[in-house]
Amino acid sequence: MNQLVRMSQVGEADAIAEPSAELRVPFAQSGAFVCKFIIGEPNDRAVCCGAPAPDGKSWCAFHRRIVFEPARPGRLR
Repeated sequence: MNQLVRMSQVGEADAIAEPSAELRVPFAQSGAFVCKFIIGEPNDRAVCCGAPAPDGKSWCAFHRRIVFEPARPGRLR
């Protein structure tokens, strides 16, 4: 079932804090269940977020909101 959500309702209620910079790890050393969102330039010395990524996903909740754009009402896919 589709739900109509006003854009004014999106934002503060769904605010998620940015993960700490202390969690960042080199991409080559990131393991399973770690956010793989690359911070800065994607090169051979890339650093990823490193925050916990639940359910085996590739990104933490904060970066998942950046990577995926929420569906807008009336938009065809």
